[in-house]
Amino acid sequence: YVFLSCTGRCFNMSCALQPLKHDSCPGIQNKIFTKVKNSYLTFVVKQGGKFHNNFFKCDNEMCVSFDQLCNLVDDCGDGSDENGCRNHFQCKTSKFYIPLIQKCDGKV
Repeated sequence: YVFLSCTGRCFNMSCALQPLKHDSCPGIQNKIFTKVKNSYLTFVVKQGGKFHNNFFKCDNEMCVSFDQLCNLVDDCGDGSDENGCRNHFQCKTSKFYIPLIQKCDGKV
């Protein structure tokens, strides 16, 4: 979902990912700093011999990996990794996230 919306392959979907500044994600270890488009400093992390910048900054300053966005689980602890996602619905009473196809089936 995140990959498709951020590469423009989903209609009427916005990309949840924002560029991270170098001081984002204070809990991430082994940061390697680099410049983005020669405008500001960001970071990558070396994992398995490759460099990755696959982090989403939560509203509470915590960071989670891209695969934790829009996955029906509040990985950030503040719901910001699920906010704005169009692949699911949040129940008003239970606050659970459910796939859109289950929204009107009467089973929550």
